[in-house]
Amino acid sequence: MNALANLPTNYIAHWITSFQFGQLLVQETIGKEREKVIELISRWVLHGSFFIIVAGDWFVDHDDLRYSLFRYTNNFDEVLDRHLRLVRARTCFQLLDLLTEADNENQPVLILDPLHHFYNQDVDISTRDHVFEQCCQFTKRLSLSNPVAVLVPKLDIEDHKRYFPILAAVADEVISVDEASEIQPSQGMLF
Repeated sequence: MNALANLPTNYIAHWITSFQFGQLLVQETIGKEREKVIELISRWVLHGSFFIIVAGDWFVDHDDLRYSLFRYTNNFDEVLDRHLRLVRARTCFQLLDLLTEADNENQPVLILDPLHHFYNQDVDISTRDHVFEQCCQFTKRLSLSNPVAVLVPKLDIEDHKRYFPILAAVADEVISVDEASEIQPSQGMLF
């Protein structure tokens, strides 16, 4: 029996819709949306292998993720080990490197908070702009062969207002915080 078919609709994150290869989805979120991210990752891990790039300073607790998977399978550690490839970018330069690495994985990709390191005032603005442009190009290129979903927490700061529209411009679909509140939960899956 497929565990995904039995998932209750009230647990499904609002950004999960039908998703195709060659599609880049950018979802603006309210904060970290911890529970929804845990549920989203749990569903994807049960469905198959995928690659997560954590660019922000936060990621779900491993025990919370294991507990979420335990609802659907008893061999949650094996499922996590087999299906989840998790990497963390500590700088905007590492994010660029990890995007090129993800291209070699040939798997669906989830990118969490990719703008985080571009808010760093310690890096010259022209350098941030150049690296961000490259990251956008690699993300778009990556989406041509793998589904790519990007979750971006909405922040009311100038750098967010500077970079989010650029990222949104390369996306095939953008769901803003305002639009997300109007979308009804769906039983569809991102992958």
